[in-house]
Amino acid sequence: MKVSKIQKGIITKKLSENKEFYQAWFGMEIKFETDWFLLMHLPDDPSQEIAFMLPGMEAVRKRYFQEEYSGKGVWLIFESENVHSLYEEMKRKGAPIDLPLTEEEWGDVHFTLVDPNGIGIDIVQLRS
Repeated sequence: MKVSKIQKGIITKKLSENKEFYQAWFGMEIKFETDWFLLMHLPDDPSQEIAFMLPGMEAVRKRYFQEEYSGKGVWLIFESENVHSLYEEMKRKGAPIDLPLTEEEWGDVHFTLVDPNGIGIDIVQLRS
């Protein structure tokens, strides 16, 4: 048996804020949406998804799928084929950039945003 994909899910009260943020800054599209659940994907790769769900949904049987994200200990990594170009485009459009484009001593070239849940998004240059 092998795992074929890892998906991300965040339990939050901020469904509309996340929808606006991920559409505005990453062009993400809606794959599925209800009043308590939102599934979005990258426009050029529908297999790259992120989900958002309201806390306390009784239809979801386990408590660990009901408690709202507490704001610590998670970050997301988005890879870009041209992080320099993406940075300039996002900067020009007024993205809420938290760390400007930086080249780290270990070789990463990246910049960061913080999403409406307080989750850091590390946008890194794709390594070949």
